[in-house]
Amino acid sequence: MILTIDFETRSTLELPEVGVHKYATHPSTDVWCMGLAFDDEQPAILTHEELGERHLYLEDYVSAGGVVTAHNAAFELQIWNNIMAPRYGWPVLKPSQVRCTMAQCYAMALPGSLEKAAAAVGIQQQKDLKGGRLMLQMSRPKGFDLLGDPIWWDDEDKRQQLYEYCKQDVRVEQALGARLLPLSPDEQALWELDYAINERGLYLDQPAIVSAMAIIEREQRRLEGEIRRRTESAVGSPAEVAALTRWVRDQGVELDGLAKSDVVELLHRDELPAHVRAVLRIRQEYAKTSTAKLNRMRDAASADGRIRFTMQYHGAGTGRWAGRRVQPHNMPRPSISHEAVEQILDFLPVFTPERSIEKLDLLYGEPLSMISDCLRGLICAAPGKTLVAGDFSNIEGRVLAWLAGEEWKLQAFREFDAGTGPDLYLVTAGKIYHRPASDFTKKSPEREVGKRCELAFGYQGGVGAWRKFETYATKDYQRFSDEEVHTIKQAWRDSHPRVVSYWWDLERAALEAVSHPGAKVSVRQTTFVKRGSFLFAKLPSGRMLTYPYPTLKAIETPWGEMKEQLHYWHVDGLTNKWEETHTYGGKLAENLTQAVARDVLAHAMTLLTAKGHAIVLTIHDEIVAEGVYSEQDKIEFLAGMSTVPPWAPGLPVATEGWAGARYRK
Repeated sequence: MILTIDFETRSTLELPEVGVHKYATHPSTDVWCMGLAFDDEQPAILTHEELGERHLYLEDYVSAGGVVTAHNAAFELQIWNNIMAPRYGWPVLKPSQVRCTMAQCYAMALPGSLEKAAAAVGIQQQKDLKGGRLMLQMSRPKGFDLLGDPIWWDDEDKRQQLYEYCKQDVRVEQALGARLLPLSPDEQALWELDYAINERGLYLDQPAIVSAMAIIEREQRRLEGEIRRRTESAVGSPAEVAALTRWVRDQGVELDGLAKSDVVELLHRDELPAHVRAVLRIRQEYAKTSTAKLNRMRDAASADGRIRFTMQYHGAGTGRWAGRRVQPHNMPRPSISHEAVEQILDFLPVFTPERSIEKLDLLYGEPLSMISDCLRGLICAAPGKTLVAGDFSNIEGRVLAWLAGEEWKLQAFREFDAGTGPDLYLVTAGKIYHRPASDFTKKSPEREVGKRCELAFGYQGGVGAWRKFETYATKDYQRFSDEEVHTIKQAWRDSHPRVVSYWWDLERAALEAVSHPGAKVSVRQTTFVKRGSFLFAKLPSGRMLTYPYPTLKAIETPWGEMKEQLHYWHVDGLTNKWEETHTYGGKLAENLTQAVARDVLAHAMTLLTAKGHAIVLTIHDEIVAEGVYSEQDKIEFLAGMSTVPPWAPGLPVATEGWAGARYRK
């Protein structure tokens, strides 16, 4: 038996602004109704007035460990345990009892929203969009009385419409759940661990956040005045893209746009007029940071100073976590030392904003750039505790070599880890230049070439991929022509014959599996099989990577031949649209490599948790925990994180890490 539930709530807080934990624990937050249904029964409604009554069938079911299903179940769990249990006397709902259909959607590479997921799997039941607008209205007060108490939209007609909307959501969840594969026991346990980590949350330096916001506001006002002066009021703010674009063109300068990369390209032009350069630098500095992320850090923090639910389980198609709320996954990499970050964040709350701006400008650099550099450091350990972090060293390079069987490279990783060999960028440089790696040092320009090769070429990339990573190169980096890049690429491929073969083998296997539904086609540690509407790739860990609605389509290659290409549906990472895409051998290799790297991370998370470490965050290939840590504790943490999973014999795993008061990179 499975119980499907859905809550409709109200609050003086805005859920998207403060996050589910602060929302669920706020005194003004309450439940309008709960929709519920056992198995495939028609949904019933418990109204607000009925919540405090005894519902023995529910109490007995939950107390006995019955399974409860919801879409985005973290919300229902937070509402149940922070409102229903303490306020209405309901039994506590354990995360181990809960099944999340949104997590199941993500695990099958389907859209996460209930509406889009239902459409993607073709179920007839659809969300009530009109009822959705009513729900949003009723979730907020329509006003406040003279004492400041909220006045709710509680006339009977609106309530009845809300009840019907809630029941329809339950119907859609029932139909969706029937179409989805359940999470494996390991993945269900990982979802529960993810929930525990999210509920623990991150501690933030609120005094420094408030000070940083004041500095940003003052500096942005100054830059707004400066750009008005330099453009004779043609541009009122650096944020006015259309007006600024027109002004630049009026100065005789052609440009494609004012995105970050466009501004960088313009500033590299030697012939750019000085007055245009000055205005573009204002635009560049203005865009360094904003109060938006800091607002979320301030507004979403609970009374204990912690912000919760910043990680999304299986947020990427490969299974990796995605960032939510303050987006810790995409904070800028600082250009200053961690020691400088600590110094800045320590003095910000002490001085006035004006004095802090003077001090930043005098000792460190442009104030907005410095605040941007300090964003990571605003995540810190709670008083009396320490953060410890471990980051897997070049995990994608190691996993790709392991999957492809590029043995010389695996051995090079092992020798480097043992301290008997050079780092892999030097080894790669040696392969490219046909010289011993010992001829180069970490400061040799050839090492930079080796690094760029590893980043650009591992997944069948060419000149375009090289140029993408070249954007992040240092000023003294040697730039190569397209012909030179092609020559370097070919040298890299010649030195990685197993990886190159792996690309083609994966592509052939995927095409064959789609052509012969039910047939298992294996490439080394991975097995492809098409069942129903999905192409599955079984990973070494046993987890399945999923490609929805795969088809084969004939395309013409750049050299004039016709070949079959694998097409499937996915959620576009930029547009968030559910749409058709295609893939090839190198992209499949990237998917599998990142998926296996994620499984290595998940194995480490489970192992460290079992050893008593309180994980608070994972970012890409990094794990951050909070506690009381000595230097020896840090060493043991990194050793535990480096434990090779039993399903990955021969994979060289190594970690680097740190311990301290503030998060760093």
